[in-house]
Amino acid sequence: MGKRIEHIDSIRAIAVLLMVMVHAAATWGPPATTQPTALVYVISGLGGLAAPLFVTVFGWGCLRARSTLNQRVVRAAFFFAAQTAINISSPHLFEPFTPGVLTLFGALILTQPLWLAPFLRWPQRSHELLLFFFSATLIFVTLFPLAQGPSVWNLRVQTSSISQWVEHALLTGTYPLFPWVLFASFGAWIGAQKGEERTYPHKPFPLSLAGGGLACCVLSLVYAQSSGIAWAAPTGVALLTFFPANGPFLVAALTGVALVWLILQDLPINGLTSLSQRSLSIYLVHFIPIGLFHSVDEVHGFSLAQSMVVVLLYTVIWWPIANAWGRLAPRRDVEHALAWAVKR
Repeated sequence: MGKRIEHIDSIRAIAVLLMVMVHAAATWGPPATTQPTALVYVISGLGGLAAPLFVTVFGWGCLRARSTLNQRVVRAAFFFAAQTAINISSPHLFEPFTPGVLTLFGALILTQPLWLAPFLRWPQRSHELLLFFFSATLIFVTLFPLAQGPSVWNLRVQTSSISQWVEHALLTGTYPLFPWVLFASFGAWIGAQKGEERTYPHKPFPLSLAGGGLACCVLSLVYAQSSGIAWAAPTGVALLTFFPANGPFLVAALTGVALVWLILQDLPINGLTSLSQRSLSIYLVHFIPIGLFHSVDEVHGFSLAQSMVVVLLYTVIWWPIANAWGRLAPRRDVEHALAWAVKR
C-alpha cells in the first residue's frame, strides 16, 4: 500500500456520508405524497451518487492492495456476515438475508481475477479495457432489460431461498454484481493511471469521458422534459432508474463520480481523514440508531422541513463522531478487526 492520498480520503468520507444520508432519508424522509422541493431534489441527486462513489473508490483501493486467495475469502466472508448483521438491525428496510452493498463488496473481492486482473496485467491498455467493460455492460442492460428483474423494491429485497439469494447477489437485487462491477472497474481504471496528486488525470481521454457523459445527461434531461416523463426515480417508470441500474443511470452515475472526483482532487476537504479511515465502521454502526428509532417520524408526524433537518443532522453528526473515535479509540474499529482477521 502507498501513502495516504488526501483527496481519496475526502472522496471515501463523502461517499460514506452520502450513504448515511440515503438510509436516513429512506427512514425519516418526507412521505412520497409530499410535493418535492429544490432541497429534496438536491438530496435525491447526491443520494444517487452515494453507492456509485462508494463502489468506485472500493475498486480503486482493490487495485492498490495485494492479497492472497485465502485473504480474499476471509474478507468476502466478513462482508457477507456484516450485510446480514445490517439487515437484522434494520428490518424496516431489508429482509434478514437480503444481499446489499456489502454483499457486492464480497462478490467483487471473490471475482477480482475477472474484473481487476486485466487492469493489473495491462495498465497501458486501461482505456481500452474500460471502454470494453462499459460498452458490454451498456449493451446488455439495453438489450435485456428484464434480466435484472422488476423495478419493484419489495421484490428486489425478498430473499426466501439460497437460489434467490444468489440471483439477487448476481443480477436482480439492490446492488447486484452485474452491472455494479462497472463502477469497481471504473475505480480500477482510475487506479491504473497511477496518479498521486491527481488520481483522475487532466488528459484528453479522461476529461472527454466526463464531458461526454455530462452532455448525455443534459440531452436525456431535455428529452425527459419534452416527453413528459420522469427523468430519474429509484424504481418505477423513469428514464433513469436506480433499481435496476439501467443504461441512462449508469452513464449519469459514472459522470457524477468523475465530476466529484475531479472537484475533490483539486479542492480536498480538510479533516476527513478519520472518517475515511473508519468509513466501514461508520457504515455499519449508523444502522443501529436507524433500526432503533425508525418509527419516530411516524409517531410524531414529521413535516417536510423537520424530515430534512433530521436527515441532514443525522448525516453530518457522523463527522465529529469519527474524529472523536479516532482520538479516543484509534485501534478499536471494524477496519483493525478485519485487518487482524485477514493476517491470521
